[in-house]
Amino acid sequence: MTFSITFLDEPLSYPYEDPAAPAARGVLVLGDTKEHFLASLYEWSKESYESQWRHAIKTLLLGNDKAALITTYGSPDNATHLEWWPMYVAGGSVFLQDHLLFYDRLPKPFSVENAFSFVRDRRTVDEDGTAISEWMVNFSDVKEFARSFV
Repeated sequence: MTFSITFLDEPLSYPYEDPAAPAARGVLVLGDTKEHFLASLYEWSKESYESQWRHAIKTLLLGNDKAALITTYGSPDNATHLEWWPMYVAGGSVFLQDHLLFYDRLPKPFSVENAFSFVRDRRTVDEDGTAISEWMVNFSDVKEFARSFV
């Protein structure tokens, strides 16, 4: 499969040596590229992440041109930011970028229920003119992955 997001079948890790703050390793497959991530399980369970990923993908399938896959979540009460992969539909392709969303830079308080309202419009260069790394997958591959959870 050339697009997928899943947790690896590995034991939990404790990156801060705190038994109350476990984390799970996952992988986002983007064509020939595999991007690994470490998802904090302090506030969200694996099931919470998987539910959010399904929601994000279904959002694109329903015709929206952007959504995001959250790979590390900490609420504004407990963290300064989250890590996510905004997804942008353009024609028959989906472009993904790895972003940190800093809560103190938002124009209004962050809420998970309205998370996609915080996905900025797609940019391919930053304010200095440097290209922003992004990965492209076929929209049909995203649809194919969605069949695994329908």
